[in-house]
Amino acid sequence: MKQKIAIIIPCYKAQGKVGQFITNLIRVFSQLEHKCNFLIYLVDDNCPFESWREAINLEGVRIIHHSFNRGVGASTMTGFRAALDEDNAFFIKMDADGQHPSEYLIELVPYLLSLSPHKLCIVKGSRFSLHVKKQKVPFLRRFGSFVLEPMARLSLSYKGITDIANGFISFNRITIEYLVSNRFKTQIKNRFLFESSVLTACSNLGADVHEFYMHSVYGSKWKSSMKTIEMIIPILCFWLKSIFLRIFIKYFSSLNFGSLLLISSLINMVISVFLLLNKILPMILTKIYVTAGNASGFTTSF
Repeated sequence: MKQKIAIIIPCYKAQGKVGQFITNLIRVFSQLEHKCNFLIYLVDDNCPFESWREAINLEGVRIIHHSFNRGVGASTMTGFRAALDEDNAFFIKMDADGQHPSEYLIELVPYLLSLSPHKLCIVKGSRFSLHVKKQKVPFLRRFGSFVLEPMARLSLSYKGITDIANGFISFNRITIEYLVSNRFKTQIKNRFLFESSVLTACSNLGADVHEFYMHSVYGSKWKSSMKTIEMIIPILCFWLKSIFLRIFIKYFSSLNFGSLLLISSLINMVISVFLLLNKILPMILTKIYVTAGNASGFTTSF
């Protein structure tokens, strides 16, 4: 029996793009129909331009509507839940604007089918490991990844991850069941921190992470609804919080040998700083308050 694979597409302000993207997806599916069956879940996040209408007459598309705008994360989770109800074995999230080339499914799907259905895992794309000529990733996105990914690696158990914000992600069924469960669903962010929060949840679960190298398609008219500059502080705060939370969970929620080493290192660090300040501060204070000029001014005032 062929496996069922769900394609989850959150849809918001993708007019003029989503219809062509899904049409191309269906063309790619025809090359894989001997391996599996596909079903597309297009989640309309209350798009003011009704982008979803471009997919009304396309075969194999389920259209789900939100009554108000809830964000890319909430839309994706809605798609995951609907796909779980229809017994899909694998779940692939792609963006409605077509920046994730459908052709990658030709390689990705056989890889997913080779994974164990009983082992937690996430497979995600990376735009920065495959050097493609003329690939134009927006500067702020590339710079943001350069700055933030070292922080992400500190807070996660995934040391080699290279593209935390990439929205081309896929899972097997058991992993999705955990992510939508009451225990973890509150950890998943509804909007632009969705991918980061999913990675954090998967790390807490101990899920394996797999990367596949890709490039994204940013057309001349491509425009993200995310205000990159405005997101810098929230993203920094998210990863700093994640770092401290991971340290607490790993070393302080239950004492172990690593806890003792960390506590010993912190104590040594505090003592070293104290001794250094104890040595330097008197020198600084002496130079500031007991210079020759200060002393002479003091004595001549009487």
